[in-house]
Amino acid sequence: MKRFFFILNILVLSTFGYGQTDNKKFEDAKSLLDAGKFKKSVKKFNKVIEKEGGATLAYYGRGLGKFYLMDYEAAIKDFSSAMNSSVKFPQALYHRGLSYVRLKKYENAVIDFTDAINLKSDYILAYNHLGGALTELNKNEQALEILNKATELNPKNALGFGNRGVAKFNLGDYNGAMEDYDHAIEINPKFALCYFNRGYLKENMNDSTGAMQDYNRAIEIDADYASAYVNRGKLKSSRNDYKGAIKDYSKAIKIHPDYDIPYINRGTAKARSKNDYKGSIKDFNRAIQINPTRALPYNNRGLSKYNLGMYKESVSDFDKALDLDPNYAFSYRNRGKAKIKLNQKLGACIDLKKALELGDSGATEYIEEHCVE
Repeated sequence: MKRFFFILNILVLSTFGYGQTDNKKFEDAKSLLDAGKFKKSVKKFNKVIEKEGGATLAYYGRGLGKFYLMDYEAAIKDFSSAMNSSVKFPQALYHRGLSYVRLKKYENAVIDFTDAINLKSDYILAYNHLGGALTELNKNEQALEILNKATELNPKNALGFGNRGVAKFNLGDYNGAMEDYDHAIEINPKFALCYFNRGYLKENMNDSTGAMQDYNRAIEIDADYASAYVNRGKLKSSRNDYKGAIKDYSKAIKIHPDYDIPYINRGTAKARSKNDYKGSIKDFNRAIQINPTRALPYNNRGLSKYNLGMYKESVSDFDKALDLDPNYAFSYRNRGKAKIKLNQKLGACIDLKKALELGDSGATEYIEEHCVE
């Protein structure tokens, strides 16, 4: 499970101190932005820009509105326009960086956060998110250096400690990551994402009880935290609590219906718990519809078809899984089993031996039974 670095959504309205205006339309637009009425604020800023032309603050304000409406491409254009004048505007750079982050354009984000820091050397939020973007680029040593600076600038910087914990986790320093997550939570006891990341860390330290407690706490804080439901569901599945796992996966799907992982996991839980292979196939179908480039749902759908006696159809799914991931040992084993049912002994043995070669010891019993002369 990916450890997402922390995005702190803050309306930086105080930055309008860069200039003064007695334009009533501008003040109205700013008030709407302050009130979280983003669509209306964008319309008001449109009128300001139409009247005043290259209005730096109006472009920035409209960019904020578009950012919070999740129109990140349009927000980037407005933040760029805000910087076309001679005014140096670190806040516009920062928010453009955040927009790039939301579009997963981390290299662009790194440039903007760095430029913002060069203009404002104590810009803690920019340090926090620069460190986060660097972790996404797997530049964890650089991230650690930046986040050390962020926590030095503000020892009560929960976001900085949380992000530094991610960098340490990625570097294999689990104890250091735990210390940072603990400290971030001590500073901000309602830091849901930090509970989530600490839960994932505990899973990797074989502390499933502690992980469950942290996922529970993340969900208590944020009842719409889809990834926390998914991870909690996985823990429940590992304890054979398939009913509870299915409930968690279903909640994640309700929150985020275009997220493929809970469909895959729910389908797997259905197949394991109730032999509901037809129901599992429906979930795998949906997962594939959302993300046709992931091998796992093809493999799992193939298994459900195999268990329904649909051997030829299952081979087609295993073929697709192996097209996407040629080193998927389990798919070789599963395809070999299906070929045995189809009396394709030669092809079956080739697949089973390939599975063993790739590290799937579970293929051994089938090789011994069907492939030893």
